Amino acid sequence: MGNGAGVRHYFIEAFTPYGYISLLPELLKDKKHTYMLTGGPGTGKSTMIKLTGIQLIERGYEVDYIRSTREPDSVAGFYLPRHKICLLDKNEFQTEKIDFQSEYHREIDFSSFCRKSKLEQFKPLISEIENKLSKLEEALIVQLGSDYDVTSGSEGYKETNAVKTFLSLKNSLDMSDKESTSLSVDEISEILSKIKRNLLTFYFLHGLHIDRWLNLAPRYLKDFDRICLEVGNSKEILRNILNEVKCLGQVIEIIVHPLRPYTIVGIVFPEKNLAVWEGNPCKLEEQGFQQNSSNTSKILEEYRSSRILLKSLINDTVNFRGLDDLRSELVSSILTDLKS
Repeated sequence: MGNGAGVRHYFIEAFTPYGYISLLPELLKDKKHTYMLTGGPGTGKSTMIKLTGIQLIERGYEVDYIRSTREPDSVAGFYLPRHKICLLDKNEFQTEKIDFQSEYHREIDFSSFCRKSKLEQFKPLISEIENKLSKLEEALIVQLGSDYDVTSGSEGYKETNAVKTFLSLKNSLDMSDKESTSLSVDEISEILSKIKRNLLTFYFLHGLHIDRWLNLAPRYLKDFDRICLEVGNSKEILRNILNEVKCLGQVIEIIVHPLRPYTIVGIVFPEKNLAVWEGNPCKLEEQGFQQNSSNTSKILEEYRSSRILLKSLINDTVNFRGLDDLRSELVSSILTDLKS
């Protein structure tokens, strides 16, 4: 490994006006080793992920930190893209559609560090808060639909079923050229369908803070040359660029827009150190984002407060002795996987 390992931050799931969308199955389609941390918030999983990642970075490995969609300033996992190894907080992701049945999959239950009697004492209140959080997530999605007027048919929201279209885009990558042309997806999607699926990855770079959207794009792209295209007038150029690279066998990273999850906000060519973006990636307004409405901010504030309360309840039951030993064991296990 060379010196100065790369560290990147992105989201793999997002609250959108069309529902909660997870790109995790795409990220883990070629997984080799997976580690899942289970247990409630406040048990030390995020800290474990962060510190384990730091130890790997110090050893020269490239680490992608995956941010928590529900708590954007916190990490919910990391991924070693060159080695297809991930460590995730299972509670932070939608993992139902992923098959983890493998000798290379391991789950670590952080509830084992909790004092059972005290955890049982808080169980009714914990269940109540978890139900409230679930309802607030539903309310947030509805409010985003209202804030960004997804039913009006205005420019940028012409698809009647954005999630279906986005899934069609991903599914088309498994099909032959002949089959893909029959899909009712836009021209860019048809070009993407001709790129080898194992060379494509999909990310989000925007997450919801209480008053605004968190933008990870400037940090993600800081070492890349950039081509910034005029907003609303970039389809022809994007098509030409994709046509040029579709047969070259290069790795391509697709940055998905959380407000329009059937569209691409940027394309990154890491082997060329190049990023192509619609608008200025540093300016949220050019990406179609706006300040959160008062209703959205109110929901997010209530959501944050409820999560803090839930974490404090569970944290109060945790016996943190043994976590340092667990981290050493975890790092050793991952290093063994890296050598295998």
